[in-house]
Amino acid sequence: MTKEIESLIARFEAIGLRGVAIINELLRFRALDQMISASAEVREWGITADKLYTLAKQSTEEEFGPITYSENDFGALYGPSFVVELMDVISETGYLEGIDAGRQWTVPMKDIIEEHKHTDGIILFAYIEEYAALAEDILQELPADRLIFYTPSESCYALFKKLYPLAPITNEWPEDVIFDHIVAASTGIFQAPVKMMEEVASRVMNITEVGTAHYFIPLAAVQDQVGMNRMAIQYMLLQRRLESVREWAPLGAVEFFYTNRDIKKVALEIREIMNDSWRSTPFIALPHEVLASMDTFSVVQYGLSLCGFIPALNPQDTAMGDDGFMKNDGRLPLYMRRVFEAYKATRLEVERKKGRVDLKITQVEGLAPDTAMSEEQFATAVAAESKDDGVAYWMFTNPVAAYIWYAYFKSEEGSKILTTLSHMVLTTEALLQLMGSCRRRIIKKNALAVLEERFEKGRSAYKDALAQADATWGAELEAMAKVILPEAPEVPAEDTDNK
Repeated sequence: MTKEIESLIARFEAIGLRGVAIINELLRFRALDQMISASAEVREWGITADKLYTLAKQSTEEEFGPITYSENDFGALYGPSFVVELMDVISETGYLEGIDAGRQWTVPMKDIIEEHKHTDGIILFAYIEEYAALAEDILQELPADRLIFYTPSESCYALFKKLYPLAPITNEWPEDVIFDHIVAASTGIFQAPVKMMEEVASRVMNITEVGTAHYFIPLAAVQDQVGMNRMAIQYMLLQRRLESVREWAPLGAVEFFYTNRDIKKVALEIREIMNDSWRSTPFIALPHEVLASMDTFSVVQYGLSLCGFIPALNPQDTAMGDDGFMKNDGRLPLYMRRVFEAYKATRLEVERKKGRVDLKITQVEGLAPDTAMSEEQFATAVAAESKDDGVAYWMFTNPVAAYIWYAYFKSEEGSKILTTLSHMVLTTEALLQLMGSCRRRIIKKNALAVLEERFEKGRSAYKDALAQADATWGAELEAMAKVILPEAPEVPAEDTDNK
C-alpha cells in the first residue's frame, strides 16, 4: 500500500471511520468538489472552510448519509483526500469489492480511445469494473452522448452513479441493441470467464455494418477450451470480419479485433506491453476456417508449432495457468495478491541471462494453505507493501505442481520450448504468461504422490552428489597446491636461554 493511501486511511480511522465508510467519504468529497467547481462565484472568490463544511452537510447528506465528524476533522481530511486517486484506494484496500483500477489496461485502451476519436456512433465499453480508473480518460476524450458503460458488478454500478452522475451506465447488457462499436475488456477477476464468453460471443452480431469491436477475452477462457468456451472461440474465429487476434502479455488477455469489412486471413500476434507502449511478435496469417479447426486454439501454441513444437493438442490437458498464479497475475485484484503472498507457497522462479532462461524452485514461508486468516492478519496482509524483489515467478499452493513444471521445462524438449518462448518476448513478466499456456498430461492423484517422492529423492541425491563432488574437487586442489606452492623455509627455534 502506498504511503499516501496508508496515511489517509490512518486519518479516517483516527475519527472512527473504517472500510467502506472511507470510500463513501471520498465519494462525498469528490461530489462536493464537482459542485464547487461548477460554481462561477466560488471559482472567482473561493470558499472558506466553514462554508464548505456547511455546504457539505446541506448538499451531500441526502445521498451519502450524515457527516458524523467535526468541522476541524472535515478540514483535515478534505484536502489530503485529493492527493490519492479514488480507484487506486479501492484497488489497494479491497474495501469495495467488484472494482479494480485496471491501470494495466492503459496501453491498449489508449490506442482504442484514439481510434474512436475518428469514428462516429455509440460505443459500448463493457466490464468497466476492471478498468475503472480509465473511465475518467474515456469521458474526457470522447463525448458522453456517444458512450455507454456496462458493468455486471452492483458495487461498480452504484459507485459510477455517484461519481459520474451524467455518464450513461447500465448493469444489464443491452439486449437486442445494435452498437456502432463495442469494447469489452476482462481478465476474469470478478466473474467466471465462461459467463463472460456467453455474453461476448453471442454479441458478435450486435455491431452495425460499419462498426468495430475489440474483445479482450480472459486468457483463462482460451486455456480452458471445453464446453461453452470451445464453441464460443470457434464461433468468434469464424466471423468474416475478424481481422486479428492478439495475445497481450503480461496483461492476461487475448484480443479479438473485428473491423468493418470482410477479411480473408486473420493476423496473429503477441503484443508485449513495455512501459507506455507495446511491441509485436507477428506470425503467419491464417484463414478463419483453419484457426477454428485447430484442436486447441492458442496464439502461443500456433507460434510454437511454426517452430516445429507441438507441446499439447488436447484442450483437456492441464495448462500451467490452471496449476498456479504468476507474479502480478491479472486474475487477482491487487489486495488479494498480497493476501496470497502471506501464505506458504512454492515458487518456480524464472530468470533470463543473455539468451538463456534459468529456473529455480524456492519455498516461501507463511501461513499454511488451509489456514483461515483472522481479521487482523487480513488487514496486515492488505496493508503491506507489495513484495517486489525483482524476481519473476509462478506460485503454486501445491508443491507437486511446481516440481512437475520444473521437470517439464528442464527436460531437453521442454528447455527448447522455453527458449523458443523467450524469443517471442523481451521481458520476463511477459515470458511468464507465455509459459502459462503450455500444457501437460492429466496426472492422477496417486501418480502425483509418486512424482513428488521421485522429485524430492532425486533433488536430495543431486545435492548430496554435488556436495561430494565439491569435497573431492577441493581435496584435489589441495593436493595440487602442495606441489605448486613454494616450500616454506624453516624458522630456527628461538634461543630463550641467552635472553
